[in-house]
This record gives sequence, structure tokens and C-alpha cells, in this order.
Amino acid sequence: MFMRPFSVDKSLRTHLLRPLAAAGTSRAAPADPVWTMACAWMNGASLRQLFGDLVFDLLEGVGEGRSNRRADVAKLQALLHREGDLDLFASGGPTGYWTPREEVALRAFQQRHGLEADGIADPEGQTIAVLRGLYAPKH
Repeated sequence: MFMRPFSVDKSLRTHLLRPLAAAGTSRAAPADPVWTMACAWMNGASLRQLFGDLVFDLLEGVGEGRSNRRADVAKLQALLHREGDLDLFASGGPTGYWTPREEVALRAFQQRHGLEADGIADPEGQTIAVLRGLYAPKH
């Protein structure tokens, strides 16, 4: 079973946004934000540490026939992993690439929660609404 999100660590989030230094140079090389995020994930960062308050905000749809922006796919991968539907240890963390493995995991999540198992997650769709509800603070 996977843990729900922990508290926000703003220093980690700030660190993730800084470019990594290129090997052997003093100049900063542009970092691949998904790769940087995957490294933080492998070091135990929580969903909130990785994505802040934007963890449920997709810019565009994810799934077959959707835009599959890497940042959106990485968020969905991390959420599906936390729900036990996708094993990210097999890929070394979120990759940001949509593959048949992610589609199977998304369909399994949708089916388990009584949603239409279409393998698609739209920004304002039911799948994201259910995920948001699972992580909402309980009073």
C-alpha cells in the first residue's frame, strides 16, 4: 500500500526548479524537469513536494488521442503509482511518457472507482475529480 501526500517542503520544490550544472562546466545547463522530478521521486519526495498545489492540475488531456504533455503524464503516473495501479519502481520513477502500461493502469483505476474505463484523463474530467477527492483533507 502506498502513502498519501506529506507536507509541502518549499525548499525542495525550489531546488527542483533550478537548472542542474553541466558536468565539467561552470555554466548551468537546462535540466529536464521530468528527469529532475523522477530523481526526487526516487529519493522519497511526496506528491506535494514534487508538484506543489498543482498536483491535480493538468494543462491538457492524457491518454490515447490526447496531447500527453510530459508534465501532465508524470503527474498522472505518480498518482496512479500512489493508488497502487502503476509500478513506477519498474521505470525508475515518473518518465512523462504515455505507454500502453500507463493506459492499462489508468483503465484499472477507472474501473475500480466505477468510472468509464476509457483510459483518458482530461483536466476537468471525472478521473481527475475522483483522484482529487481521494486526497482531499478529511475533517
